[in-house]
Amino acid sequence: MRFTHIYVEERAAGYPLAKEIIGKLPDAVIVPIKHYKDVFDRKKQDVASQKDHNSLIIAVRDGNRVFEGAPVCQSFGYQHFYYASSMMNCPFDCEYCYLKGMYPSSYMVVFVNLDDYVRDIDDMSGRRPMYLCASFDTDLLAMNSLTGHADFWKELARKNDDILVELRTKAAPEITDNIANVIYAFTLSPEEVVSKYERYTAPVSARINAAAKALENGAKVRLCFDPMIKIPDYKEAYKKLIEETAAKIDLAKLTDVSVGTFRISADYLGKMRKAYPDSEIAWYPYAVKDGVAQYEPETDKEMQEYVCALLEKHIGREKIFTWN
Repeated sequence: MRFTHIYVEERAAGYPLAKEIIGKLPDAVIVPIKHYKDVFDRKKQDVASQKDHNSLIIAVRDGNRVFEGAPVCQSFGYQHFYYASSMMNCPFDCEYCYLKGMYPSSYMVVFVNLDDYVRDIDDMSGRRPMYLCASFDTDLLAMNSLTGHADFWKELARKNDDILVELRTKAAPEITDNIANVIYAFTLSPEEVVSKYERYTAPVSARINAAAKALENGAKVRLCFDPMIKIPDYKEAYKKLIEETAAKIDLAKLTDVSVGTFRISADYLGKMRKAYPDSEIAWYPYAVKDGVAQYEPETDKEMQEYVCALLEKHIGREKIFTWN
């Protein structure tokens, strides 16, 4: 990914990872700053155009770095469900992404004080075993060649066998390791969704192939048909997607499968609508329940049950997790 500018916090500049990242982007303009929020939290940013003229922010993360999982996310049956935020924002540009309503900027932020994350995890030792999603707010695997963050979380998992780390992606990375407590989660969408709503992501066929190779190499693999998007003739689109997936992957060998329809905080949705006035997804007439915007209950149920029925032809129902 190309970055025109790199904003570097003064206190982050001395970190080896900061120097390594800057060295990989020799054409970017370096701009020293006091604090990342001076750039990231500015008022009235054009978040849409920033995706086409992207900048990177290198910073140190203070305060909370590991958070309890949100209700709109699946915990896969784990009592101690957390997510980490070692990066903010994503190299991809999915029209339905909740980050569009969560952050005031589209610039990516990379935190370089990774040793502090290790200490945070150690301090939470009383809450293990822990299911930890390391890439909720970004795509660490897509950015790994630049930042090394995915490698960091894999190594942390390797040293802590009571932590299960999930790395979720819409890229097509080559997975050659098979760490017992790392799950590689590939988000799969019909080609109609990818081409229209998932800018810059890997083609779905490439994601399926990458997942198949990871499974062949002994890695734990999760497939995520989540979020499902209500497109015209969605039944035929998802039927074709699952058939194509099952032709390349023995679904019975997967760790599990995630199924869920599009949902988003109603507050985030309001911000998305202001920032993206022409977005079909943002302006769909969702139902709001308990502060979450989602499809009408009947539609939501029908979509999830339809995809689950297709998947049950290839994988046991106990391995299919749905969002409610």
